[in-house]
Amino acid sequence: MINIHTPKYKVFNIWPFGRIAVTFDRYNEGMRFPGGLQWGTNLTASLFHKGKYQGTRDLGPGLVTDVGATALANEAVVLAGVSAAPVHVLYLSNQHISGTGATAASALDHKIQTISTNGGQTAVAGTKSWINTMAVPKYQTVATIAYTGTEAVTEWGLFTHATMSTTTGSPFTAATATTFTATATPFTASSTTVQGLQQQVVIPGTTTVMGHIQSNTTSVATLANNGSTGWFTVAAHTAGSTPGNTETYTLRPIMWDHKVFSAINVGNGDSIQFTYQLTVSSGG
Repeated sequence: MINIHTPKYKVFNIWPFGRIAVTFDRYNEGMRFPGGLQWGTNLTASLFHKGKYQGTRDLGPGLVTDVGATALANEAVVLAGVSAAPVHVLYLSNQHISGTGATAASALDHKIQTISTNGGQTAVAGTKSWINTMAVPKYQTVATIAYTGTEAVTEWGLFTHATMSTTTGSPFTAATATTFTATATPFTASSTTVQGLQQQVVIPGTTTVMGHIQSNTTSVATLANNGSTGWFTVAAHTAGSTPGNTETYTLRPIMWDHKVFSAINVGNGDSIQFTYQLTVSSGG
């Protein structure tokens, strides 16, 4: 008897370049790629009540976002190669934020749903480490968020910058399919020694699109693009319309990973230690 089966699959948007499919099946054929690379993530949360350890919850795998995956894939081609300080997305993905949103995390996410109002809104830089097991190495970042009031913590995000949003240079004075021009000259230009706006996204105020910033001068930012456009819809990450020349806009960091979970209740003086691990398994 021959068993014929159809493997399950999941499609990921590698914004802005297209989609890939990963197969999963009970016979493991979908994982048998010679020389292949497997990635996995995990988040744990340890609660402390006024400094006293209350226990640890394994929150399971996080959800790496489309913008995070795009930033990682794209930097090998277009990143300026800053020499003064690394600007690669994994190096920068070390700012922990929490919130109270309850909608399941999605690869389309680019920000916390409902940001905390009792301490979790202030980014905490994690302590980074490399857990060296050679064949299964892990990138780990650990951060403790302190709370100043009562809150049901239900979501967490890992970002490339501590500032969650800024309107520097808003509104546009011009916009094309692959660039936008700010009011005046408010930016620090990116170069081989300066990060500038690299590893940030721009969100216009009217047209519901977003763009991943590739490089910038003091007034003009160039977007990573697919050869036709650098603007992609917020709702589906498909090619979108060019914003209007005078729209307001917001700059946001890259959200690398996002997790929504059942409530961890905190009060004034409590804290949560978040431990995030990214496992990169070799093809051996």
